[in-house]
Amino acid sequence: MKMYRWLVPAALLLGFALTTGCKKEEDESSEALDGSLRLSLPEYVEPGYTKTFMVDTMMTVTRSDHGTIGYRFVDPDTGVPDTLVTADGVIKKHHYTFTAANKTASQTLSFEAFTPADSPYYGTTAKAPFTIVRPGVGSGASISNFDTKDSMLPAVDPRDGRSYYWTTVGGAVWMRQNLAWTGAGKPFHLCDAMTDVFGRFYTWEEAQTACPEGWHLPSDAEWTSMMTGAQPGKDLPGLAGRVMADLYFNGTKMWEYWREVPITDEFRLSVMPVGYATLGEGEYYFDGLYTYAAFWTADEEDGLGVCRYIFHNKDIVYRGKMSKTEFAASVRCIID
Repeated sequence: MKMYRWLVPAALLLGFALTTGCKKEEDESSEALDGSLRLSLPEYVEPGYTKTFMVDTMMTVTRSDHGTIGYRFVDPDTGVPDTLVTADGVIKKHHYTFTAANKTASQTLSFEAFTPADSPYYGTTAKAPFTIVRPGVGSGASISNFDTKDSMLPAVDPRDGRSYYWTTVGGAVWMRQNLAWTGAGKPFHLCDAMTDVFGRFYTWEEAQTACPEGWHLPSDAEWTSMMTGAQPGKDLPGLAGRVMADLYFNGTKMWEYWREVPITDEFRLSVMPVGYATLGEGEYYFDGLYTYAAFWTADEEDGLGVCRYIFHNKDIVYRGKMSKTEFAASVRCIID
Protein backbone atom coordinates (compact mmCIF):
# COMPACT_ATOMS: atom_id res chain seq x y z
CA MET A 1 0.00 0.00 0.00
CA LYS A 2 1.48 3.34 -1.01
CA MET A 3 1.52 6.31 1.27
CA TYR A 4 0.71 9.79 0.02
CA ARG A 5 -1.26 11.97 2.38
CA TRP A 6 -2.45 9.27 4.77
CA LEU A 7 -1.18 5.74 5.20
CA VAL A 8 -4.46 4.21 6.28
CA PRO A 9 -7.74 6.11 6.74
CA ALA A 10 -8.73 4.24 9.88
CA ALA A 11 -7.31 5.14 13.29
CA LEU A 12 -7.34 3.33 16.56
CA LEU A 13 -9.27 4.96 19.36
CA LEU A 14 -7.29 5.66 22.54
CA GLY A 15 -8.14 4.57 26.03
CA PHE A 16 -9.92 1.55 27.41
CA ALA A 17 -13.40 0.23 26.83
CA LEU A 18 -15.27 -0.40 30.04
CA THR A 19 -16.65 -3.91 30.11
CA THR A 20 -19.19 -5.43 32.40
CA GLY A 21 -19.89 -9.06 33.11
CA CYS A 22 -21.94 -11.25 35.35
CA LYS A 23 -20.52 -12.65 38.54
CA LYS A 24 -22.98 -15.51 38.24
CA GLU A 25 -25.20 -16.51 35.38
CA GLU A 26 -28.43 -14.65 34.98
CA ASP A 27 -31.69 -16.50 35.40
CA GLU A 28 -35.31 -15.51 35.52
CA SER A 29 -35.12 -14.82 39.25
CA SER A 30 -31.95 -12.68 39.09
CA GLU A 31 -31.90 -8.92 38.76
CA ALA A 32 -29.24 -6.54 37.56
CA LEU A 33 -27.62 -3.95 39.78
CA ASP A 34 -28.31 -0.34 38.89
CA GLY A 35 -25.40 1.74 37.59
CA SER A 36 -21.97 0.65 36.40
CA LEU A 37 -18.40 0.35 37.62
CA ARG A 38 -15.46 2.25 36.20
CA LEU A 39 -11.80 1.21 36.18
CA SER A 40 -8.81 2.40 34.17
CA LEU A 41 -5.06 1.84 33.87
CA PRO A 42 -2.50 2.95 31.26
CA GLU A 43 -2.46 0.47 28.41
CA TYR A 44 1.28 -0.11 28.92
CA VAL A 45 3.15 -0.01 32.24
CA GLU A 46 6.59 -0.99 33.51
CA PRO A 47 7.20 -3.60 36.22
CA GLY A 48 6.60 -2.06 39.63
CA TYR A 49 4.15 0.56 38.35
CA THR A 50 1.64 1.35 41.09
CA LYS A 51 -1.75 2.99 41.25
CA THR A 52 -3.97 3.37 44.31
CA PHE A 53 -7.76 3.19 43.99
CA MET A 54 -10.07 4.65 46.65
CA VAL A 55 -13.05 2.34 46.99
CA ASP A 56 -15.20 5.06 48.59
CA THR A 57 -15.45 6.82 45.22
CA MET A 58 -15.88 3.59 43.22
CA MET A 59 -18.99 2.15 44.88
CA THR A 60 -21.22 3.30 42.03
CA VAL A 61 -23.84 0.54 41.75
CA THR A 62 -27.00 0.11 43.82
CA ARG A 63 -29.83 -2.36 44.46
CA SER A 64 -33.39 -1.32 43.92
CA ASP A 65 -34.26 -2.93 47.27
CA HIS A 66 -31.49 -0.86 48.93
CA GLY A 67 -29.71 -4.02 50.09
CA THR A 68 -25.97 -4.41 50.62
CA ILE A 69 -23.25 -4.78 47.97
CA GLY A 70 -19.66 -5.94 48.32
CA TYR A 71 -16.65 -4.75 46.32
CA ARG A 72 -13.35 -6.45 45.56
CA PHE A 73 -10.36 -6.32 43.23
CA VAL A 74 -8.88 -9.42 41.63
CA ASP A 75 -5.09 -9.51 41.40
CA PRO A 76 -4.23 -9.85 37.69
CA ASP A 77 -1.08 -11.86 38.36
CA THR A 78 -2.35 -14.36 40.95
CA GLY A 79 -6.12 -14.29 40.43
CA VAL A 80 -6.58 -13.84 44.18
CA PRO A 81 -9.50 -11.55 45.16
CA ASP A 82 -8.94 -8.72 47.64
CA THR A 83 -12.24 -7.78 49.30
CA LEU A 84 -12.52 -4.16 50.35
CA VAL A 85 -16.22 -4.22 51.21
CA THR A 86 -17.94 -7.44 52.27
CA ALA A 87 -21.23 -8.61 50.76
CA ASP A 88 -22.90 -7.40 53.96
CA GLY A 89 -21.64 -3.87 53.28
CA VAL A 90 -18.84 -3.81 55.90
CA ILE A 91 -15.85 -1.72 54.77
CA LYS A 92 -12.64 -3.64 55.51
CA LYS A 93 -10.33 -1.05 53.94
CA HIS A 94 -10.73 2.11 51.94
CA HIS A 95 -8.10 1.70 49.25
CA TYR A 96 -6.45 -0.87 46.99
CA THR A 97 -2.95 -0.45 45.56
CA PHE A 98 -2.22 -2.19 42.29
CA THR A 99 1.42 -3.07 41.53
CA ALA A 100 2.50 -4.42 38.15
CA ALA A 101 4.33 -7.74 38.35
CA ASN A 102 8.04 -8.05 37.57
CA LYS A 103 7.57 -9.64 34.15
CA THR A 104 6.56 -8.83 30.60
CA ALA A 105 2.97 -9.92 30.05
CA SER A 106 -0.53 -8.84 29.06
CA GLN A 107 -2.94 -8.95 31.99
CA THR A 108 -6.29 -7.58 33.18
CA LEU A 109 -7.16 -5.94 36.48
CA SER A 110 -10.77 -6.57 37.58
CA PHE A 111 -13.00 -4.68 39.99
CA GLU A 112 -16.15 -6.53 41.03
CA ALA A 113 -19.40 -5.67 42.76
CA PHE A 114 -21.10 -8.70 44.34
CA THR A 115 -24.04 -9.45 46.61
CA PRO A 116 -24.78 -12.02 49.35
CA ALA A 117 -25.28 -15.59 48.15
CA ASP A 118 -29.02 -15.49 48.87
CA SER A 119 -29.49 -12.18 47.05
CA PRO A 120 -31.71 -12.04 43.94
CA TYR A 121 -29.08 -9.82 42.26
CA TYR A 122 -26.12 -10.81 40.15
CA GLY A 123 -22.86 -8.87 40.27
CA THR A 124 -21.03 -6.77 37.73
CA THR A 125 -17.37 -6.31 36.79
CA ALA A 126 -15.19 -3.57 35.30
CA LYS A 127 -11.96 -4.63 33.60
CA ALA A 128 -8.80 -2.72 32.73
CA PRO A 129 -6.46 -4.61 30.36
CA PHE A 130 -2.79 -3.60 30.33
CA THR A 131 0.59 -4.83 29.14
CA ILE A 132 3.76 -4.86 31.24
CA VAL A 133 6.83 -3.79 29.24
CA ARG A 134 10.54 -3.40 29.93
CA PRO A 135 12.63 -0.70 28.23
CA GLY A 136 15.67 -1.19 26.05
CA VAL A 137 16.84 -4.07 23.87
CA GLY A 138 19.04 -6.04 26.27
CA SER A 139 18.37 -9.15 28.31
CA GLY A 140 14.85 -9.21 29.70
CA ALA A 141 13.71 -6.20 27.64
CA SER A 142 10.41 -6.15 25.76
CA ILE A 143 12.27 -5.92 22.44
CA SER A 144 14.18 -9.16 21.95
CA ASN A 145 16.38 -10.68 19.24
CA PHE A 146 18.12 -7.32 18.76
CA ASP A 147 21.65 -8.21 17.68
CA THR A 148 24.23 -6.29 19.71
CA LYS A 149 27.12 -8.58 18.75
CA ASP A 150 30.23 -6.66 17.66
CA SER A 151 28.44 -3.37 18.39
CA MET A 152 30.46 -0.34 19.41
CA LEU A 153 29.77 1.34 22.74
CA PRO A 154 26.36 3.05 22.57
CA ALA A 155 26.24 6.78 21.85
CA VAL A 156 24.79 8.85 24.70
CA ASP A 157 22.32 11.72 24.29
CA PRO A 158 23.65 14.37 26.71
CA ARG A 159 20.17 15.86 27.15
CA ASP A 160 18.75 12.89 29.05
CA GLY A 161 21.50 10.28 29.31
CA ARG A 162 19.76 7.80 26.99
CA SER A 163 22.10 5.64 24.95
CA TYR A 164 21.65 4.35 21.41
CA TYR A 165 23.37 1.62 19.44
CA TRP A 166 24.68 2.86 16.11
CA THR A 167 25.95 1.49 12.82
CA THR A 168 27.75 2.74 9.73
CA VAL A 169 25.92 2.62 6.40
CA GLY A 170 27.52 4.03 3.27
CA GLY A 171 30.02 6.01 5.32
CA ALA A 172 27.33 7.61 7.52
CA VAL A 173 26.77 6.80 11.19
CA TRP A 174 23.10 6.00 11.91
CA MET A 175 21.24 5.32 15.15
CA ARG A 176 20.01 1.71 15.27
CA GLN A 177 17.12 2.59 17.58
CA ASN A 178 14.23 5.02 17.32
CA LEU A 179 14.83 8.34 19.03
CA ALA A 180 13.23 8.47 22.49
CA TRP A 181 13.91 12.09 23.49
CA THR A 182 10.99 13.33 25.59
CA GLY A 183 11.44 17.02 24.83
CA ALA A 184 9.00 16.56 21.93
CA GLY A 185 6.79 13.91 20.38
CA LYS A 186 4.52 11.38 22.05
CA PRO A 187 4.96 7.76 23.20
CA PHE A 188 2.96 4.89 21.73
CA HIS A 189 -0.66 5.11 22.89
CA LEU A 190 0.45 8.03 25.07
CA CYS A 191 1.93 5.61 27.62
CA ASP A 192 5.24 6.82 29.06
CA ALA A 193 6.38 3.23 29.56
CA MET A 194 6.61 2.86 25.76
CA THR A 195 9.09 5.70 25.22
CA ASP A 196 12.11 3.45 25.74
CA VAL A 197 10.50 0.52 23.93
CA PHE A 198 9.28 1.93 20.59
CA GLY A 199 10.80 5.41 20.79
CA ARG A 200 8.65 8.54 20.39
CA PHE A 201 6.44 9.65 17.50
CA TYR A 202 7.21 13.16 16.23
CA THR A 203 5.51 15.48 13.78
CA TRP A 204 7.72 16.67 10.92
CA GLU A 205 8.08 20.06 12.60
CA GLU A 206 9.15 18.42 15.88
CA ALA A 207 11.53 16.08 14.09
CA GLN A 208 13.57 18.94 12.60
CA THR A 209 15.08 19.79 15.98
CA ALA A 210 14.69 16.47 17.85
CA CYS A 211 18.15 14.97 17.26
CA PRO A 212 20.85 15.60 19.88
CA GLU A 213 23.73 17.99 19.31
CA GLY A 214 26.23 16.55 16.85
CA TRP A 215 23.50 14.55 15.08
CA HIS A 216 20.86 15.52 12.53
CA LEU A 217 17.69 14.27 10.89
CA PRO A 218 18.73 12.53 7.65
CA SER A 219 17.77 14.03 4.35
CA ASP A 220 15.96 12.01 1.72
CA ALA A 221 19.20 11.94 -0.25
CA GLU A 222 20.95 10.32 2.73
CA TRP A 223 18.30 7.56 2.72
CA THR A 224 18.80 7.15 -1.03
CA SER A 225 22.58 6.90 -0.63
CA MET A 226 22.18 3.51 1.07
CA MET A 227 21.46 1.96 -2.33
CA THR A 228 24.12 2.11 -5.02
CA GLY A 229 22.67 3.59 -8.19
CA ALA A 230 19.33 4.50 -6.57
CA GLN A 231 17.44 7.41 -8.09
CA PRO A 232 16.91 10.43 -5.81
CA GLY A 233 13.30 11.08 -4.95
CA LYS A 234 12.17 7.55 -5.80
CA ASP A 235 11.15 4.40 -3.93
CA LEU A 236 14.01 2.07 -3.04
CA PRO A 237 13.22 -1.53 -4.12
CA GLY A 238 15.32 -4.22 -2.46
CA LEU A 239 16.26 -2.12 0.56
CA ALA A 240 13.51 -2.92 3.09
CA GLY A 241 14.70 -6.40 4.04
CA ARG A 242 18.26 -5.16 4.43
CA VAL A 243 17.23 -2.69 7.15
CA MET A 244 14.45 -4.74 8.82
CA ALA A 245 15.28 -6.95 11.82
CA ASP A 246 13.51 -10.11 12.98
CA LEU A 247 12.51 -8.59 16.33
CA TYR A 248 9.96 -9.65 18.95
CA PHE A 249 7.81 -7.50 21.22
CA ASN A 250 6.96 -9.26 24.50
CA GLY A 251 7.48 -12.53 22.65
CA THR A 252 5.38 -11.63 19.59
CA LYS A 253 7.12 -11.65 16.21
CA MET A 254 6.93 -8.10 14.88
CA TRP A 255 7.45 -8.52 11.12
CA GLU A 256 5.13 -11.12 9.64
CA TYR A 257 6.89 -13.57 7.36
CA TRP A 258 6.58 -12.86 3.62
CA ARG A 259 8.56 -14.87 1.11
CA GLU A 260 9.06 -11.74 -1.01
CA VAL A 261 10.76 -9.90 1.90
CA PRO A 262 14.07 -11.48 2.95
CA ILE A 263 14.72 -9.92 6.38
CA THR A 264 18.48 -9.85 6.86
CA ASP A 265 19.17 -6.55 8.69
CA GLU A 266 22.32 -6.46 6.56
CA PHE A 267 22.77 -2.75 7.23
CA ARG A 268 22.05 -3.25 10.97
CA LEU A 269 19.48 -0.45 11.15
CA SER A 270 17.21 -2.96 12.95
CA VAL A 271 13.96 -1.36 11.82
CA MET A 272 10.84 -2.57 13.65
CA PRO A 273 7.19 -2.05 12.64
CA VAL A 274 5.86 0.27 15.33
CA GLY A 275 3.48 2.11 12.98
CA TYR A 276 2.68 5.81 13.05
CA ALA A 277 0.22 8.29 14.53
CA THR A 278 -2.30 10.71 13.08
CA LEU A 279 -3.45 13.85 14.86
CA GLY A 280 -6.95 15.28 14.81
CA GLU A 281 -8.54 17.89 17.07
CA GLY A 282 -5.66 17.57 19.49
CA GLU A 283 -5.95 13.77 19.77
CA TYR A 284 -3.35 11.17 18.73
CA TYR A 285 -4.46 7.99 16.96
CA PHE A 286 -1.93 5.18 16.59
CA ASP A 287 -2.03 2.62 13.81
CA GLY A 288 0.15 0.29 11.75
CA LEU A 289 1.76 -1.74 14.55
CA TYR A 290 3.34 -4.89 13.04
CA THR A 291 2.73 -3.64 9.47
CA TYR A 292 4.43 -0.23 9.04
CA ALA A 293 7.66 1.50 9.94
CA ALA A 294 7.74 5.21 9.10
CA PHE A 295 10.58 7.74 9.45
CA TRP A 296 10.78 11.46 8.80
CA THR A 297 13.43 13.01 6.57
CA ALA A 298 14.60 16.61 6.72
CA ASP A 299 13.02 17.35 3.32
CA GLU A 300 9.71 18.93 2.37
CA GLU A 301 7.75 19.14 -0.88
CA ASP A 302 4.50 20.85 -1.81
CA GLY A 303 4.07 22.02 1.77
CA LEU A 304 4.32 18.43 3.08
CA GLY A 305 7.07 16.60 4.94
CA VAL A 306 8.91 13.84 3.11
CA CYS A 307 9.11 10.49 4.89
CA ARG A 308 10.48 7.04 4.23
CA TYR A 309 8.37 4.05 5.16
CA ILE A 310 8.17 0.27 4.90
CA PHE A 311 5.06 -1.87 4.46
CA HIS A 312 5.45 -5.39 5.81
CA ASN A 313 4.82 -7.40 2.63
CA LYS A 314 7.01 -5.49 0.15
CA ASP A 315 10.79 -5.34 -0.03
CA ILE A 316 10.66 -1.61 -0.75
CA VAL A 317 11.52 1.50 1.21
CA TYR A 318 8.82 3.83 -0.04
CA ARG A 319 8.96 7.59 -0.32
CA GLY A 320 5.90 9.50 0.88
CA LYS A 321 4.68 13.02 1.61
CA MET A 322 2.66 13.68 4.73
CA SER A 323 1.19 16.54 6.74
CA LYS A 324 3.85 18.31 8.80
CA THR A 325 1.50 18.74 11.75
CA GLU A 326 -1.11 15.97 11.51
CA PHE A 327 1.12 12.94 11.06
CA ALA A 328 3.71 11.60 13.51
CA ALA A 329 6.49 9.14 12.66
CA SER A 330 9.65 7.70 14.16
CA VAL A 331 13.02 9.45 13.97
CA ARG A 332 16.48 8.06 13.30
CA CYS A 333 19.43 10.44 13.57
CA ILE A 334 22.80 10.36 11.81
CA ILE A 335 26.02 11.93 13.01
CA ASP A 336 27.06 15.26 11.53
